[in-house]
Amino acid sequence: MMEILAGPALKKMALAVAVVVPLLLIAACGGGTKEVMGLVLEAVERDLVEIELLRVRDDDGRVWEFSTEGPVGVSAAHLRQHQLAGEKVVVTYQEERGRLIAVDVRDAPVRGRYGR
Repeated sequence: MMEILAGPALKKMALAVAVVVPLLLIAACGGGTKEVMGLVLEAVERDLVEIELLRVRDDDGRVWEFSTEGPVGVSAAHLRQHQLAGEKVVVTYQEERGRLIAVDVRDAPVRGRYGR
């Protein structure tokens, strides 16, 4: 007959589950977020606060195309200002089912007069 876990054995089992299950979920979801910095080529709005499509060219010339699943911190209008001014943005994204999903977009750091 199987013994019922109690006391320290139950605590160890609960700790193991609390540690292993989140790690498995992270691994199954593709391992988190990545970032790319570049110039805005195109920003298509879904509505006033959400972006439908964002295309960015990095310093190596690669063009990245992102979709979104909600607000990402900036509007398409703000991104078009960056496009016109030639100012870079940083896109934090996740890869899901072969698609790049932007989860955050922010202004890239601007180098100062002395390169700082």
